[in-house]
Amino acid sequence: MKFYIFINSITAQSEIILLPAYDGAWVNCITDIAVAAYQSFSIKIVDYSANHVTPGFGDYVHGDSSIEYSQGIGFKAYSYVRSSITPNTYTELAKSKASKIHYYCNSYTAPITQCDSPFMGLPLSNQTDQEWCLDIFNPFNNSQKAYVSFVPDNTSKNANNSDKIISGMAKNINNEHLLLILLILFQMLWEYFC
Repeated sequence: MKFYIFINSITAQSEIILLPAYDGAWVNCITDIAVAAYQSFSIKIVDYSANHVTPGFGDYVHGDSSIEYSQGIGFKAYSYVRSSITPNTYTELAKSKASKIHYYCNSYTAPITQCDSPFMGLPLSNQTDQEWCLDIFNPFNNSQKAYVSFVPDNTSKNANNSDKIISGMAKNINNEHLLLILLILFQMLWEYFC
């Protein structure tokens, strides 16, 4: 079963994905650009042993184990636009190359462990032969898992998102500490008032 990951509603879609080793990737493309407009995403590496991968959520591309890679933690994320028409000839194939690649959260320079960003580089909604793709790839020799969430982006009102100046910032904030602080604060207030 294939999940429809791009949403129109207020609710978010969140799932666990596998990032295959050796430059393997998780990929998802969409041709309905109006659905992808005003969306954003969040990606965070999670513990490999404690999380189950959601079946049917995006597509996977296996890496190339013939090339030597080092072990590590992190990913690189980028998007691009390409023709959604399947090429039948070599000339059509040459014309179907991807457009400008948009890297997210400065992951072009180094792998990151978390990224929150609006979608960038979407084609115009009247370009019906275009397909926008989001790729998350693993530049290491060990497989990894990541939590991916898609939510409406209320900060963007640009119809085609191609000129967004706002880029995602890598956030390495551990939200578990925030939850612990809130729990301790709640416990202190409970003891004080009860």
